[in-house]
Amino acid sequence: MEIEAKFAVPNRQVYRELARLHDLASYAVVSTGTVKVTDQYLDTADGRVLAAGYACRLRVQQDAVIATLKGVGGADGAVHRRDEQEVRLATPLPDPQGWPEGPTRWLVLELTGGAALQSLFELTQSRSQANVMDGTRAVAQLSLDAVRVVVGRRPALYYELEVELTETGAEADLAALVDELESTWGLVPEPRSKFERALETLRTRGTAVEDRLSAEERAALGAYAASADADVARRAAVVLGWADGLPTREISERSGLSDGRVRYWLRTFRAERLAIFGDAAIPGQTGAETATPALEPAPPKKDQLAGEPAPQPIDQQDALHPAPTPGRSGTPTRKGHEKSRLPSVAAFCRQNGVDMDHARHVAAQARILFDALKPIHRLPRKRRRLLKLAALLNTVGATADPERPHRAGRDLILAQPLRSISTADRLALACIVAFNRKKVRPERESTMSALEDRLRTDVLALTALLRVAEALDFSRSQGAEIRAVEGVDAEACEIQVSGPAADVDAIQATNQADLWYKLFNQELTFAPLAPEPAQAIDASLTASSAAVTAPETTVTSGGPEIPPIQPDDPMSEAGRKVLYLHFTRMLANEPGTRLGQDIEALHDMRVATRRMRAAFQVFAPYYAAKALAPFQKRLRRTGRTLGAVRDLDVLIDKARAYQAGLSPDQAASLELLVVHWQARREVARRQMLKYLDSRAYREFTEDFAVFLSTPGASALEMPPGEPPLEQVRHVVPGLIFARFEAVRAYEAILAGKATGPRSKPPSRSC
Repeated sequence: MEIEAKFAVPNRQVYRELARLHDLASYAVVSTGTVKVTDQYLDTADGRVLAAGYACRLRVQQDAVIATLKGVGGADGAVHRRDEQEVRLATPLPDPQGWPEGPTRWLVLELTGGAALQSLFELTQSRSQANVMDGTRAVAQLSLDAVRVVVGRRPALYYELEVELTETGAEADLAALVDELESTWGLVPEPRSKFERALETLRTRGTAVEDRLSAEERAALGAYAASADADVARRAAVVLGWADGLPTREISERSGLSDGRVRYWLRTFRAERLAIFGDAAIPGQTGAETATPALEPAPPKKDQLAGEPAPQPIDQQDALHPAPTPGRSGTPTRKGHEKSRLPSVAAFCRQNGVDMDHARHVAAQARILFDALKPIHRLPRKRRRLLKLAALLNTVGATADPERPHRAGRDLILAQPLRSISTADRLALACIVAFNRKKVRPERESTMSALEDRLRTDVLALTALLRVAEALDFSRSQGAEIRAVEGVDAEACEIQVSGPAADVDAIQATNQADLWYKLFNQELTFAPLAPEPAQAIDASLTASSAAVTAPETTVTSGGPEIPPIQPDDPMSEAGRKVLYLHFTRMLANEPGTRLGQDIEALHDMRVATRRMRAAFQVFAPYYAAKALAPFQKRLRRTGRTLGAVRDLDVLIDKARAYQAGLSPDQAASLELLVVHWQARREVARRQMLKYLDSRAYREFTEDFAVFLSTPGASALEMPPGEPPLEQVRHVVPGLIFARFEAVRAYEAILAGKATGPRSKPPSRSC
C-alpha cells in the first residue's frame, strides 16, 4: 500500500523556493539529489487495465527499469492511498509475458486476458528528492517534480510535490507535513495521479479537436472538398485537415499549398468560418440550398472557463458583403465610410471609463521595459506599438464588470472594431487584456486559437511586460519611473525605480514578474531608489493617524494621497479609504521588515495590520460578510506572523536595557535567557520571511488591493426607497457617543471614586 500526499505547485518561482527547503513543519529536509525519470503508460487497445481500476507504468530511472501496476483513485484531499505492485526489469519490456514471475506479472496477465499492451503516452520528470527526517528517523520521502507530458503533438508542462511515507513514518507525521504545506505555503491538494492528469489532458485535447467543426460545417466542407473548383477544394481540404488535428506540414502536403498559405486560410477560417468560400455553391445543392450557411458562433470549447461568454465572430458583415471597389471618380467605398466612423483606441477607452493618466503612464513604462529587455524577448519593433495599445486598453473592462474586468475587457474589444487596428492585432489585444488576471492560462483562452503561432508567442511576451508595467503604478500615483536597468543578460536583472511610492510599486512589480521568468528564465527584481531629502515624508504622519479616521489631507509613508472622508460618503467607501491608508503603510514598511536592520519597520508594519483589524470592526457591517471573511482571516495571520517577531524584539530590547543597569555578575546571569530569546527570534523571523515570500501572502495583497481600489465592491445595497442612513454623517455621531459613554462609565471605579454612592450618570451634553 502506497500512502502519499500530492500537491500542485503553481509556478516556477514557488517550485524553486520549495527546492531550497531545509525544514518543513518540525522536520529536517535533507536533499538526496536530482534524477531524471521517464515513465511510459501502457494499456490494451480496449482499455482493460484502466477499466479494472489500475494504471500500468514502465519507469526508467538512472540504471533501473521498474514495471508498476498502481490503483487509480483513492484520494482523500491531498492524501492518496493506493494498491501498488512492482517488479524490476532488465530492459523496458512492454510485454508482461517476459517479466519475472511474481504478483505484478500475474495481475497484469489476468487484467489484460492475454491482449497486447500498447503505449498511451509518455512523461518525463526532473525529480528533486529529499528525505524528511525527525532526528534519525526517516519520516517520508519528498519529491519535487517538473513534469513534461507528451500527449499528441503538444507537450503539457506542470510542477508537482509529493510526500510519500516511509516504513518508519506515521500518518500523524504526514498530517503535520500536509498542514504545513497548505497553511504556510498555500499549496493546493492534487487529487489526481500523474496518470489521471495526463489522461484527462489527452481526452480534453481529443475532444477539442472533435469540437472544431459543427456537424453542418463538416458536411459543407466535405461537399466543398469535392468541388470542381480547385481553389475551393484545396481551401476545404486545409480546414478539414486542421479539424482532424493534422500538423501544418501534413496539411500542406495534402492540399498542395505552402505552409504560409495553409496558416493564412486557417487563421481566416477561425475568424470568418464558411464565409471564406464567398459565393461558391456547395456541389449537389440547388436553389436556396446553394447559399452559404448562416454564420453562427462556434460552440464553446471544453477548456473554456465556466460561465465565460464565448468570443463573437469578427467582422461577419464585412466577410459576407465585401466592400465595393472605388471608381475612377474617387467616390469613397462603403468600407471606407465604415472605417471613418470607427472609434480610435483613445476614444474607445474614454467611452469605457479608463483612467487615461494611469493608462498613459503604464504605456510609457511598458515601452521603456520593451527597449531595455529587447536582447531577451527579441520581439520585432512593430510589437512596441501593440504593447502601447494593450497598456491603454488593459483596464477597459473595469467599469463594466469590476469583479471580472479581464473578461469584460476582452469581450468589449472583440465586439468593437477600432480605427487603424487590424483584425489580427485586435485579436492579440483581446488576448493580452484577457490575461490581466492572477494566472495566465493560454490554453483556456479560446481567442488564442485564432492567432498564428508566432503571434501567440509574441502575445505572451507582451503580456509579461504589461503585467510588470501595470504593477509599477500599483499606487496609482503615476510617479514610479524606471531609472536604470542592470544585468540585462544575466539570470537576475535588477531594475531601479524612483517615485513617491517606489517601495510599494517595486514590490508589486517584482511579484508580477512571474510570467516573465516562466517565459525567459530570467528573474526581474525591482528596487526603489532612495528619495531626495526634500521629498522625504515626515514619519510623524504615520504615528499620528487614528485607526478609524483619515486626516483632511492624508499621505501614507511613501504611498499615494488618500482622498479625505466626506460627510456624505457611504460607510462602505469611508471604510475603503481608511483600510487603504493603512494597507499602503503596511506595504511601505515591508522592505524594511524584510531587511531587519531597523526593528521599527516591523513595528510600523504590525501596527498597520492591527489598525486595519480595528477598522474592520467598525466598517464590517456595511459589506457582504462572505467577501470580507477571507481578508480578515489572512490579515489575522499576517498580524500573528509579524507579532511573533515583534514581541521577541520588545523582550530582548527591554532585557538589554535592564542589563545595562546591573552589575557585571548580575547581567551575566541574564545572558542565557537573552540568548534563548534571540534564538527563538531567528526562528520566528525565518518563518516570517517564508510567509512574506509565500503565495498565500502574495495573493492576499493582490486581492486586497483590488478590493480597496474598486469603489462599490461587496458593499451592501440599501433597499429601494429607504433613506441613505449608511452615510458617515448619520452613523459616526452615534459611534462616537457610544464609545464616549463606555469610557465615562468607568468614572465610578477610578481612584478617588471608589467610595460612596455611585455618581449620577453623565449627561449626553457633556
